[in-house]
Amino acid sequence: MTKGESGKGLSRRAFLGLGAAAAVAGATGLAGCAPSAKEGAGSTVEGGTTTGAAAGGSFTEFTPSFLNPPEPVDESKVTETVDADVCVVGLGLAGVCALREAADAGVKVVGLEKGPDVGYRSGEFGTFGSEIHKQLGIEQPETQEVVNELMRVMGNRPNAQLLNYWIANSGPDLDWYIGTAEHELLTSDHDAPADPEKPYVFPERCPVNESYNWREENYPCFPGMVHLLPDHGWAMHGTLEAAQAAGAEARFNVKGEQLIKEGDRVTGVYASDEDGNIIRVNAKLGVVLSTGDISSNAEMLAYYAPQATKYGVFFSSMDKEGKPVNTGDGHRMAMWAGAVMEDGPYAPMTHSLGTNSIGINPYLMVNQDGKRFANEDVGAQELQNAIKRQKGGVSYQIFDSKWKEQLSAMPQCFGGVTHYIPPEQEAEYEHAINHFAAGYASDTYFQSEIDAGSIIPGDTIEELAKAVDIPADALVATVERYNELAHAGKDTDFSKTPKRLFPIENPPYYIVPFGDSGMLVLIGGIDCDVDCRALDAEKNPVPGLFVAGNTMGGRFLVDYPVTVAGASHSMAMSFGRLAGRNAAAGK
Repeated sequence: MTKGESGKGLSRRAFLGLGAAAAVAGATGLAGCAPSAKEGAGSTVEGGTTTGAAAGGSFTEFTPSFLNPPEPVDESKVTETVDADVCVVGLGLAGVCALREAADAGVKVVGLEKGPDVGYRSGEFGTFGSEIHKQLGIEQPETQEVVNELMRVMGNRPNAQLLNYWIANSGPDLDWYIGTAEHELLTSDHDAPADPEKPYVFPERCPVNESYNWREENYPCFPGMVHLLPDHGWAMHGTLEAAQAAGAEARFNVKGEQLIKEGDRVTGVYASDEDGNIIRVNAKLGVVLSTGDISSNAEMLAYYAPQATKYGVFFSSMDKEGKPVNTGDGHRMAMWAGAVMEDGPYAPMTHSLGTNSIGINPYLMVNQDGKRFANEDVGAQELQNAIKRQKGGVSYQIFDSKWKEQLSAMPQCFGGVTHYIPPEQEAEYEHAINHFAAGYASDTYFQSEIDAGSIIPGDTIEELAKAVDIPADALVATVERYNELAHAGKDTDFSKTPKRLFPIENPPYYIVPFGDSGMLVLIGGIDCDVDCRALDAEKNPVPGLFVAGNTMGGRFLVDYPVTVAGASHSMAMSFGRLAGRNAAAGK
């Protein structure tokens, strides 16, 4: 993805952070089903009406409507019956990988997708041990380093065995996934593709800066993310075509409605096509649910993650009616069949990214009162968490004219900018400068962001305060205090590392407003084991039922960690493939 572009709609950086307020306004129409009955809370239906205790009864006794299973399908209304071994419901990244893996196993597999095409966006993959990493000589951490860090930042809530499986298999799975289509591999993050319109793989933050040691960071960002460009579609369609070549059938504009059970075992799916016809798909070996997350179902979102309702929802995959497809269909079908949701708290993906020239670099950050409020040297998700708790959910990043020489000391993290390219080299580094995650800045691009109003210059701190309407006396006092800490070499207020504690005293000065972030997905799913088998309330597998992608649990809880940027895509790929393999084996 280049700056200002995305493969399927709105720019990721524009939506997450700067410009997010406008993006959210456009996305409000996108925001809008059975969890375990032991959970209770109020809920908000799509029209915005709050239900729960106010409607009678206590919150602990409240049962939302989506927990109530629909009436059984009338078999006399079934217009088509399809016999298969495996059925995959939802053909996003996880579903397409499940479809291909099951087909490669030699079983008859049918995939259903309620949208008109496979669902994808972005194309960032955080993986370990692929042929790409070996070819480029990218040093990566040991498995236990990654697992321990992820478990730490997520409160020890995910399933560590799932994380271990993912790290061990994500590299070979990436090789398998992108091997379906011809593509160019760039050898560094400042190389340019021979043809930017044709498929290529971009290694981000490669090589790693000599000054960056993730083992010494307060919030480490592990190296190894690759970006599939110009968008993710070439790998998705290549994998779908490989599945079809192996005998898989894929049907679009077909929505999974209910699971079919014979005794305790899930043996198929009832679905509806775009004309309302009912299709019965028999799947004697198993069903894989990979229908995405719940964030576009307002009732489910309010029930499971009320804190996430404060964010606008952005999801680019739509059905034939132009409605987002991530409405918790798989979650509901699984729960109606006896599975349960994992325990929360669920993780909204809401990270800020800042400007293209400065990113989320840990310069001074203040709120609307002109006061500093956090250690700025954290990941993109953690930064947004702190910003969201400020007045108006906004903040302001402040730095001075020394920014060019300070970039090399900045963390080489997702959303960070670490390289300044002088004017005489801008043409050579054009691709890197224009790529939002590469971390390269230039005078020309910096000036373009001033012209656009994203970066606001001023000769005095008072001018900056006036430009964004925050109290000048408070901002001046904050900057003076920050400079005092910087010269002392110790942040006794918020404990930021001294190596990124730069005084602000060399005009011109600059201020960057950070808008409220939008939410990409709400990560929380069906409880499952290490084989992607859905679990019931007693932690026993529901026979014949598998989950993958954002429909599965056990991967991310509390917060989405950007310590491994692109982990969500990578896990969807690996666990989709695993679920397809295990379903085909009738495991």
